[in-house]
Amino acid sequence: MATTIATDLSNGQIAMVAAARYTYESKSLTPQLFTRMQLEQGEKSKYIPKFGKITAADLTDGVDMTEAQQLSITGTTHSTDEAGCKVIITKKLRHQLKEDAYRAAGIVVGNGMNKKIDQDGLTLFSGLDIAIGAAGSTFSLNYLQAAVSQCLGQEEPVPEPIVCVIHPYHLHNVVGEIATPASTTVAMTMPDAIQSAALLQHFRGIEKLFATRIYATARITADTADDAYGAVFAKEAFIYLVGWGPDNWIVYKDSLRGWEIGIVADYAMVEEDGSYGRALLFDASAPVS
Repeated sequence: MATTIATDLSNGQIAMVAAARYTYESKSLTPQLFTRMQLEQGEKSKYIPKFGKITAADLTDGVDMTEAQQLSITGTTHSTDEAGCKVIITKKLRHQLKEDAYRAAGIVVGNGMNKKIDQDGLTLFSGLDIAIGAAGSTFSLNYLQAAVSQCLGQEEPVPEPIVCVIHPYHLHNVVGEIATPASTTVAMTMPDAIQSAALLQHFRGIEKLFATRIYATARITADTADDAYGAVFAKEAFIYLVGWGPDNWIVYKDSLRGWEIGIVADYAMVEEDGSYGRALLFDASAPVS
């Protein structure tokens, strides 16, 4: 007796499509951690002045103060450039997709734009005036402590609050120090509550070390030798200058028989003062233990 099995009638079966998933993206950090400035209508660039300092001197009772000092001012000028991305959803594709094509396209292009802006900010870390660490070296609490101390102890102290942004593989080393402190490390005196937070939350800006919020992002790009730059800095070190946007659009193109969906932003991620932070250059190889 002939038996008909499922594969014999595959041409007559409908392939069910589950709800779509989206590629998960890291949360954007630098637009929130940098100083945000806006180009107003009619402005093509932003000039940011900075006053110098003067020195006070001892005076003698009854003697006229005749020595006047001159005010000095320096400044930087920044302008913006456009960046964007788009996708095309054809009529045919829209008809065949179970997922809302417009919503899917909006999520994808929005994620792409957010990632671009954030990564433009992260690449500025290597340009800070002073770097701590070296290629191939392992990040640790001592280096973080040194970076914060240098920021606060230099002739012009770095404005507070100070934050730290590092690669998750850098953070792995710090979490290991706190979770299982050796008798020779500063972590030996860490309270249990701090150790628990390190294990449960990996900080992510929630806890502080040396009065510095710690953030980790995989959007920091390691080089071919698996070294990567993080940074300890004040928000005044960098500027997120916005001309306009991000703006999105959807336009139907008759000749394409489809919709063009895109997003564009006019902005710049720029370094304003390279002395207001410390670059952190360390190995960012994937941990195996």
